[in-house]
Amino acid sequence: MTTRGSSLLRLSPGRCLSASARNNHSAPDHGNDGGADTPDKKREKAGKLPADANVAVLGGGLTGLTAAYYLAKWLPPTAKITLLEASDRLGGWIRTERVPVKVGGVEGVVSFERGPRSLSSLNKSTWRFDDLVLWDLVRLHGVTDVVSPPDRPRYIYYPDHLVPLPPHTSLAAFASEPLVLESLWAGFGYVLRRLFSRKDGVPVQDLSIADWIQHITGSRAVAENLASAMVHGIYGGDIYTLSARSVLDRFYWVHYLPALGPNVRHMALSEQVFMEAMGQDPLIRKLAQQPRGALLHFGEAGMEALPIALGDALNGQANVEVKLGAKVTGLEYESETEMIKITTADQGSSPEKYHKVISTLPSQHLARITDALPSLAPSHAVSIMTVNIWYPQPNLKPPGFGYLIPLSVPAEQNPERALGVFFDSDVGVRGPDEPPGTKLFVLMGGHYYDDKKQQPGAASVHVPSEEEAVQQAKRVLERHLGIPQSTPCFAMARLASGCIPQYVCGHQDAMAAADEDLRDSFDGRLAVAGGSYTKIGAMGALRNGYDIASTVAREDWLTTGLEQLEFPTQFCGVPTERIPVRRFSRR
Repeated sequence: MTTRGSSLLRLSPGRCLSASARNNHSAPDHGNDGGADTPDKKREKAGKLPADANVAVLGGGLTGLTAAYYLAKWLPPTAKITLLEASDRLGGWIRTERVPVKVGGVEGVVSFERGPRSLSSLNKSTWRFDDLVLWDLVRLHGVTDVVSPPDRPRYIYYPDHLVPLPPHTSLAAFASEPLVLESLWAGFGYVLRRLFSRKDGVPVQDLSIADWIQHITGSRAVAENLASAMVHGIYGGDIYTLSARSVLDRFYWVHYLPALGPNVRHMALSEQVFMEAMGQDPLIRKLAQQPRGALLHFGEAGMEALPIALGDALNGQANVEVKLGAKVTGLEYESETEMIKITTADQGSSPEKYHKVISTLPSQHLARITDALPSLAPSHAVSIMTVNIWYPQPNLKPPGFGYLIPLSVPAEQNPERALGVFFDSDVGVRGPDEPPGTKLFVLMGGHYYDDKKQQPGAASVHVPSEEEAVQQAKRVLERHLGIPQSTPCFAMARLASGCIPQYVCGHQDAMAAADEDLRDSFDGRLAVAGGSYTKIGAMGALRNGYDIASTVAREDWLTTGLEQLEFPTQFCGVPTERIPVRRFSRR
């Protein structure tokens, strides 16, 4: 249970502050005083992973591929690494398809991203440095063509039209929109609370996003009109169930940290350590400092270039085996051998034993293949219906990256349960055989498809078929962008079932319980990593894979992957001159 702490301490450059979701009694960090285990002490306790160890990585998505790649890089060549992937391909939700089309006399081969369409560049972030893993991976063949499109307008659809967001509209025009006018009292409430209210510690209760924003502003308008749109685009989730502490991250924690000077940035201590270590590499520094827009992708090769490059790198290692079609159906820890036995759906093969297993499977999937992790059984993920549409006519939409639809748009105005529309023809690079046109990506469903939200006894939510989803997407585009449903086009839909984990209130406590279950039932031999636990999204997946591989290979091989959620988060004030992987304007 979280406890409300005393008033926050003032930070100065180089000083740190502890603020925990589990215990936020604030105190400056005076360095290691021997109270907690250092990496050296942990390594001494755990011993090193046997040089001839068998290590299994479950899941061939971006997190699993990255983890296996760095394990192969850092473990001795005598260690054997096995990557087990249930499907017949690597890459998880990332899938780039090149489809021959012929519409209205126009034909060619159009490239469609069926899952994640781009990476967030994080080029201006001093809170997260996940992109440094990508810049380390550009050494791989096939990842060198990283493209950043110029920043384009972003929109929110409210209440019945697209509202451009600053800086791509004037402040006067933006301030005249109902989207903003309805939130003015929230802005005043926030300022008044900051000026005249005592600075409280982190709330005892893990509040939902909606409740927390009301707590700091006195209004729900900002949450329903603005925050819900952002959450729809990233999590496909409901602001009334998702945890503010776990989802909002920087926005949440900085609210409780003292103000810093203009040339000092808040930063988690663990992030500072990672940034400084990666920043020692001159290539990473050079790539990270290059001017870019908000998004990254891989040019004509598409998003799938990244998992293909990682897969090729793994297949080129003598001590790495990649097994496709290897669906894991059981995990069992043998205390006599201190190894984990893995059973797969292939009845022709006998169970294999491993010294260390890293699961990047969704947490609810992991809970199904072992009865030893009850804390993960309640975990949940939402499903997203994606519709790719290509029209041979260009410029059927305003210029921009796309728009999101907030929760405040009533159901009668959003019967399709749409979350947003992304303008892929303004983001990607057309291939040599791809004709010009308008390419759109429609997202629907998420928490709207969630039966858990239904009242007891209510009928199950109808999830449309792919054919129905295409028609629904056309209706959305007609109503929002004025594109008649009869307009000739090529379209295809895909239901990504359970693709986005939901960090509901109490998420960090649930992860602490999972940490205990992993230690009690698997004695540290099983670790977890991926979007179910810490960071979601493609860039977060790279960091998740890097972190778990680094801990296993270089720090504490008996890690569960969840220890960081057990201890206070330590925040530092870092001067900008000590952040060598970001560009700062000279004043």
